[in-house]
Amino acid sequence: MKRSALSLAINSAVALSTAGLLVSGNAIAQDEPAIEEVVVTGSRIVRQDLESVSPMAVVSGEEFEISAILNIEQKLNELPSVTPNFGPSSNNPGDGTARVDLRGLGSFRTLVLVNGRRYVPSTQTGVVDLNTIPSALIEQVDVVTGGASAVYGSDALAGVVNFTLKDDFEGVEISGLYDITEEGDGEKSSIELTMGGNFDDGRGNAVVHMSYSKREAVYQGDRAYSTYALGESGDELVPGGSSGTAGTTVWGVPSIPFGYFGSPGGLRAFDDPADRYNYAPANYLQLPQERYLITSFAHYDLTDKVTAYSEVAFAHNEVPQELAATPAFASTVEVNPNSVFFDAATQAALNELDANADGNVILDTIGRRMLENGPRQAEDTRDAFRVLFGAKGDINDDWGFDAYYSKSRLSYTGFLKNDVAESRFREALLTTDDGLACQSGNPNCAPLNIWGEGQISQEAIDYVKINATNSTSIEQEVIQASINGQFGSLPGADTPVGVVFGYEHRMDESAFTPDTFLSTGDVLGFNAGEATVGSYSVSEFFAEVNVPILEGKAGAEDLSLWGAYRASDYSNIGSVDSYAVALNYAPHDVVSFRLGVQEAVRAPNVDELFGGQSNGFPSATDPCSAGGFGNDVSEELCLATGVPAGQVGVFTQANSQIEGTFGGNPDLQEETSTTFTAGVVLRPMDGLDITLDYYEIEIEDAIDELGGGVQNVLDLCYSTIQNLADPSCQAITRRADGNVNLVRVLNENIGAIETSGIDLNVNYMLDLEAGIGGAGSMLSFSFYGTYLEAYDETPVASLPTVFECAGSYGNTCLEPRPEYKWNLRTTWASGPLTLSGLVRYIGSTEDDQIAVGGVSASSLVVSEIDEEYYLDLTASYDFTDAFNTTLVFRNVLDTEPTQLGDSQQQANTWPSTYDLLGPRVALTATYKFD
Repeated sequence: MKRSALSLAINSAVALSTAGLLVSGNAIAQDEPAIEEVVVTGSRIVRQDLESVSPMAVVSGEEFEISAILNIEQKLNELPSVTPNFGPSSNNPGDGTARVDLRGLGSFRTLVLVNGRRYVPSTQTGVVDLNTIPSALIEQVDVVTGGASAVYGSDALAGVVNFTLKDDFEGVEISGLYDITEEGDGEKSSIELTMGGNFDDGRGNAVVHMSYSKREAVYQGDRAYSTYALGESGDELVPGGSSGTAGTTVWGVPSIPFGYFGSPGGLRAFDDPADRYNYAPANYLQLPQERYLITSFAHYDLTDKVTAYSEVAFAHNEVPQELAATPAFASTVEVNPNSVFFDAATQAALNELDANADGNVILDTIGRRMLENGPRQAEDTRDAFRVLFGAKGDINDDWGFDAYYSKSRLSYTGFLKNDVAESRFREALLTTDDGLACQSGNPNCAPLNIWGEGQISQEAIDYVKINATNSTSIEQEVIQASINGQFGSLPGADTPVGVVFGYEHRMDESAFTPDTFLSTGDVLGFNAGEATVGSYSVSEFFAEVNVPILEGKAGAEDLSLWGAYRASDYSNIGSVDSYAVALNYAPHDVVSFRLGVQEAVRAPNVDELFGGQSNGFPSATDPCSAGGFGNDVSEELCLATGVPAGQVGVFTQANSQIEGTFGGNPDLQEETSTTFTAGVVLRPMDGLDITLDYYEIEIEDAIDELGGGVQNVLDLCYSTIQNLADPSCQAITRRADGNVNLVRVLNENIGAIETSGIDLNVNYMLDLEAGIGGAGSMLSFSFYGTYLEAYDETPVASLPTVFECAGSYGNTCLEPRPEYKWNLRTTWASGPLTLSGLVRYIGSTEDDQIAVGGVSASSLVVSEIDEEYYLDLTASYDFTDAFNTTLVFRNVLDTEPTQLGDSQQQANTWPSTYDLLGPRVALTATYKFD
């Protein structure tokens, strides 16, 4: 759709639509009943109001129902305060999990709770896989941003996402979902059953939920914008891809320094980009998924004052990934130049390398796409189990208690198919002159003819082909007990002072076990990895207090002070503490102000501490290459680190991805953050409430890869530090042709991360006389928006270098961080009919080479990602009190992502941020009976 037409459509849609049944944590119903005592996420204190001490948004269960979604993370990603992370389109990178990332500070800095308690960690970083949480049971989701470690412990540095699930249900409910794209692919389906009821004259209640869901695959080749792996040439995007080709690419032959076997046995000069291999079509655009969930809750009143409760959950989740066939890159490869696999001209060219006249020669580097081996497939299977038992109740009229024990275990198996063993690959390349045997004399070795497309025999494939397996086990135990109560009140207030005292002990243990091929690095198509085994425990004491200072006074309708403190003793880093203080002031019942300061800590997790070294291939641009060289790049340093003379700023980077080595560091220390928030809540009229909050978060000693990652290390070495002895330069090794071979970026406590911005939330509801059958109707509007003022990263504490990423995306700043994001929803409901529309806006972002690298926008093929609007329409109808259907049309404007070249994550875009599959239609049906 043209931009002008899009803007016209949006102007019309905004008049009809709004943002997510997202309501502020401060929203008040229009007919206000007596408010019961509640516990608000972000605090454990039992309160008699719904005021949050920190900025908070709430996604209601109705929003999940009206959106008809299968995967929870897609709804959370619509929140402007969330930066999209792994989800249904995370093929490479990706690991089969679904995550939430508050403020873009990393999913491992966002604590996910279920019913206010820790849930099953699904990775060695402690991240909770949202695939393990049943969407049909969601009552609401509270999203508290700005640090909550003082209340909930480590991991809550960016904030908390708490899923409140239905644990008191009567009857039987069956629901189903079917979702398909306009193209007739990408199907999603689910069937869910919830059963519950009271027993023993209402003293107890038990709920059991079971579900099965399935998601079908879509390939990048199924959409025009992602069919080709795009590269940059001159001033345009062109079909590109990898220099690992179906006919084999060779570097280092004197007469043809960059050569390609375009015909069997015939070496010629590489034609860039025409000869590059287009790996895109074989990659998933939507990952398939198959999932089973079983969840149960029960509670029973042991006495009038004590209730026992339990939670049991099991999740089986399979999410495969698929990539193009193995790109077999190997350096210093020995071959026989007189093999019959080469034509006469090639034999002569190769013999120029035989300086020792020993009959064999060494090629600097080769790249071969092993199409005959089939696509690389990774089958990720996770089985998660969690059990929790607890009791809560009243000690007397003023004091209560809550104590529980939980244990969770996750078993992960990764089955990797259609890879190539590097040792066998090298052995099979060194053949006899007649090409009938391997020079090793191994009778099992079959000669491997990679010198031209389609030349490899089945026997050779069977010899070099391998499958690999890795497994991970994760266990977590939590014991927590707390006492909450109230005592007295200050002279100016009637509400008593509320307090909480508690103790928590947690143990995290995990082990990653790769098989021999992976652990020794004898793989060419998948990332090698070493075993990771480790554990740590923490004992914590925590306390909270809420002190009402003034109430019902002239100029002080309410004035209260809240504070929290947590002292933690970790087995690996020792003692740390966290605190939080917030002041709430309402001079009038129309307006209130809140001010908060929190200091939070996050201890390094098992993976960060003990993670074995593994390899990955992030997108990156080599500053010494033709595509990355600029005035600020040190030519002398490029030469000193291995670029051949005369090739600095001249040679073509072989691939858009550069290999990095990643891994743990047992000497890591905790990272700390300071969060400042200031906000105002306005209720100028019945049905309208407005919240405006400013936030500022600074993380010191942030745990990250050396320098902040592969691209950052390259930029620091060649453009900023320019010192060969510096760790950033020492981390880089190069091949003989000048291309980067490897960048080692193990975990470190780097410099700092700072972010700040403003959240605006507006909700309005009004009753209308007109409606179905004269019954009247209700019209509601909800707007939730965020302005990102700054997102800065200091990769080295001792340097003034700051990467300013607000409004940018790319290889340094990664996922797009637009300055403006907002949602707007309008809902009209009358009798059995509900009509609703959701408009989502993602602001434009520019390539981070402009803000971080100082590159001019005019020199880039694509300098920015356009602003995008998405429109979803919903119609829901209650045929009876028991039977409901919902029809959703998603992305009705057919908004497509901006195509990118070098500064992309995958599929020529950033697939977690932008819609990839075009318009979709979803239908749900729910039937409930007693």
